[in-house]
Formats: sequence, structure tokens, C-alpha cells
Amino acid sequence: MPVVRISALPQPDSVDIPSVLAAVTRDLAALLDEHPGGTWAAWETIRPGRYAEGSQTPEVQPRDTHPPLVQVIAFEGRDPELVERMLTTVAGTLVRELGLGEGNVFATYDEAPSGRIYSGGRILTR
Repeated sequence: MPVVRISALPQPDSVDIPSVLAAVTRDLAALLDEHPGGTWAAWETIRPGRYAEGSQTPEVQPRDTHPPLVQVIAFEGRDPELVERMLTTVAGTLVRELGLGEGNVFATYDEAPSGRIYSGGRILTR
């Protein structure tokens, strides 16, 4: 049940955001050997002028600055090595799909504790 939240500047016209989201969920689900329907991704566009790196506030996504800001949320208890692979998979997919410079993604991982997640009509526990 990983959830990937992506916030980024407007993308060039050549970028199809629904396809990017599908690639993120597909690649992450493949890594986890899970059905893609159990991996979710959401995109929020940051309005121009609302994202600064230093004093720069571009109108559209630059290739090498202003990385998309990504939060991966998943059920607690994953091995640290798997967490690293999840982060690098999501980041690599975004670099590839958005045409970004290598490493131009900022991603964090947050664990959702047992008993503190509601999904599918119930509270999820271990």
C-alpha cells in the first residue's frame, strides 16, 4: 500500500503526468512484487513563483534544479535496504519520465504505523 505524493513545478508540454504516475506505480509495484493496483501516486503542481531554490523561482520544471518533492508513505516494518531501493526506484522513474538531470529528485520515506492507517474499510494492523 505504498502511497507516493509528488509536488513539482509545471512540466513542459511534452510531459504526460498521468503516464508519469502510471510509471511510478508500475515500477514501485514491480520492485515490491505486488499488484500495481495496491500502489498509489498523486501529483500536485506547485504554482510558478511558489517554489524557490535560492533566489530562483522558475515558471516550469528545470532539468537540473528545483527537484520534484516526493514523499513515499508505506506500512511500517520494511527492511532499510528495501526502503533505499524504493526511494531510488521512485526517483529514477521520475528522472527518466520527466527528463531530469541525474539525481534531480528529493524524496523522503515515512512509515505508517500499525493501527494508524484506514484503508479498504478498516484499520490496518500487523
